Amino acid sequence: MRAKGVGYAIISSATFGLIPLFSVTAMNGGQSPYSVLFYRFLISVILFRLVLFIRKTSLKISLRQLIEVVILGGLCYGGTALFLILSYKYIPTGISTTIGFLYPVMVALIMLVIFKQRPNIGIVLAIILSLAGVLLMTWSHDASFNAKGVIFATVTVVTYSIYIVGLNKSSLTRLPGSVVTFYVLSVSTIFFFAAAMLSCGIPTIQNINVGINLVCLAIFATIISNLTLVLAVNEIGSTAASVLGSAEPLTALLIGVFWFDEQLNMLQIIGVALVICSVILVVIRTDQIVLLLKKWRGKF
Repeated sequence: MRAKGVGYAIISSATFGLIPLFSVTAMNGGQSPYSVLFYRFLISVILFRLVLFIRKTSLKISLRQLIEVVILGGLCYGGTALFLILSYKYIPTGISTTIGFLYPVMVALIMLVIFKQRPNIGIVLAIILSLAGVLLMTWSHDASFNAKGVIFATVTVVTYSIYIVGLNKSSLTRLPGSVVTFYVLSVSTIFFFAAAMLSCGIPTIQNINVGINLVCLAIFATIISNLTLVLAVNEIGSTAASVLGSAEPLTALLIGVFWFDEQLNMLQIIGVALVICSVILVVIRTDQIVLLLKKWRGKF
């Protein structure tokens, strides 16, 4: 497995995990979920367009690729961002993000059923461990499991899985990762501008603290996370990149504990350990795993 792709996937998932830190803080400062998302993507587009202009990157795109980026960027990625932030209103942020991390299973199922691509033994074991870890991380006697929040978080599993598979199987793979990222952010900006205007409007940024959080949300949890995700999918494929996304719930869970005073029990700590093990399994080459299993069976 390419080390570069593994690094991109871990960076992407870790920065995605920062979403609750910046978005919840901005909402506590008077912003609505829709306006937070609008500002997030608007600032991202402006900053990222400036970078592409300095680098003199061509933004040429075909009609087919434009249609694909509208579907993936607006409906899938935009839908994921929307339902994730809406779920924060009903269930703890760390729990919401860990529920969303069930998407590697959905990605593997899509690749198997639609594209007949069977995951290797390392990926299968990693999925099992990550599933067990996520289930343990979501177990908390103190958490209030509002049904609406759980449903919102579960919707992100489907939309984000389609987004990752789409990046890998569409004609967008022929575009540079920076160009795909720019168009995904642009489509999401338009999507959330319309959503905000149809709901409660777009309030102004009231203070510098809210502004700083929105800028950080745009840079770390949007530009960096999206760009490295596209690069990771291109390097190591959809399934491996999705399993390596385990750093996202870990980051979100730790932020929930240390920043928002959410509780972390022993079962959740064990879940964190299992998720880390799943990452290690993905990084280890498949043939090494098979060799270890053969040696283990030979002892009995």
